[in-house]
Parts: sequence; C-alpha cells; structure tokens
Amino acid sequence: MQPDSLAQTLIAARDPRNPPAELPGPLAPQDLADAYHVQDCVVAALGCQTSGYKVAATSRIAQEHLGIDGPFTGRLLAERVYRSPASLPAAEHRFFVVEPEYAFTLGKDLPLREEAYSEAEVSSAVASLHPAFEIVSSAYDAAWREAGAAALIADNAVHTAMIMGPATSDWRALDFRRRKVRLDVDGVLHSEGEGIRALGGPLETLLWLTRHLAERNLGLKAGDVVTTGVVTDIAYLEAGQRAFADFGELGTVSFEVK
Repeated sequence: MQPDSLAQTLIAARDPRNPPAELPGPLAPQDLADAYHVQDCVVAALGCQTSGYKVAATSRIAQEHLGIDGPFTGRLLAERVYRSPASLPAAEHRFFVVEPEYAFTLGKDLPLREEAYSEAEVSSAVASLHPAFEIVSSAYDAAWREAGAAALIADNAVHTAMIMGPATSDWRALDFRRRKVRLDVDGVLHSEGEGIRALGGPLETLLWLTRHLAERNLGLKAGDVVTTGVVTDIAYLEAGQRAFADFGELGTVSFEVK
C-alpha cells in the first residue's frame, strides 16, 4: 500500500464508526523510515498545524506495555492541544488512554545543526514546564499494544490530544526527576511515579529528541510543545470517567471523557 493511501486508511480507522485498521500486512511499514514517512502523510492529510512533538515509550513501563525496546515520536496538532480542565466525547474516539507527563514549551529555536546540542543548551531554550496529560487512541483499536513500533509511528504515534496544565518558568531548581506525580481516576488513586521514569528525566528526553530529529534532518522552533513520556502507569478511561494528576508545586491537570 502506498504511503498516501495508508495514511487515509489510518485516518478513517480512527473513527469508531469505521472498521479498525488490521494488522499485520500492508498496514505494517517495513522499517522506521517508512513509518515516519507515513506519519508525515497522515499529518499532511489532516490539514492541521503542528505544534510540537510527543516522545513515546520513554519508560520501561511503556516499552513493556507495547513490546518495544526504545522511544519513538509523533506530531502534536495545534487544534488538539487543550488547556486543563478539558474533556473529549467518547463517541468520536476508539478508546482513551491517559498518560501523565511533563511537557516543555520552547522559548527559543533549536534548529538542525551538525553538532549535537548539550543539555545546558536545550535547557536554556525552554520557556516553561507544564504538568500534562497525553491522550492516546489508535486506528488499530485494541490491537495497538501488539502493533509494533513501526505501525504505531505510522499512526502518528497513537497521539490523540494534549491537555496542558499551568506554565512554570522557574523550574530549573526543581528535582522533578524524583518528584512524585499522583494519578487519580474518579477520585481514587490509580498510580504514582517520578520523572526519572522517562529516559532518566524530562530534560534528558528533550535532549534525546533533538538528536533523534537531527537524524531526520529536522529541528525545533520557539513555541513548540514537547511532551516527554508517561511517568505513572497508564489509565484507560471510559465515558463518564475523569482523570486528575497532581504534580506538586507545578500544579495539576484534569481530563474527562464525556
């Protein structure tokens, strides 16, 4: 199947009124380069402005959940970035997975260059840090967990929405690698975690992203949002359920499925 055709199939299969995309077969790209090409076609076909990147599978928990061995990326779409509290209609999505994550908003460009960026350079480019939820859904429906990295990348890294909490500009003195994040579902503790789960810390994830994008001849620009990977266990939400995450002094974020 051609990339443009596969992209249209994946877009249609995100709608629960249509059959889900089937695996394996032509919906499984042969390699990661093919997968990112299809992802580009998906984003172009949606006609949305992009607003940054998600970095997926940065924690051992996420990698084990998906049966893969390393991170991958997807594009954030500007019209699907919401301020907390937020809600989405259950009828328009196959399922909802909620992932508490740290997200950065860049204040300066990190353009493509030959020399790798240092952690200090990446840190200095950040304007603010946010508590956030990434909301995951997929064209593959329940089969997404067995799809494999290439198929997930093609499906825009199974990204559906971003829920952004308050911005903190004075974040560099905080030890968010070890700061507890608490996820509640319907007012009951679901799980707790720490930023260190995401590739050793959110800033390390952002640094990894600059190197990954450089391999694809891409860079980052001021205003981009980067969400850095789940730091608790993931939670599946159904209609009528609400998730709430407490990031301590960074604030809270909440999301409800209508």
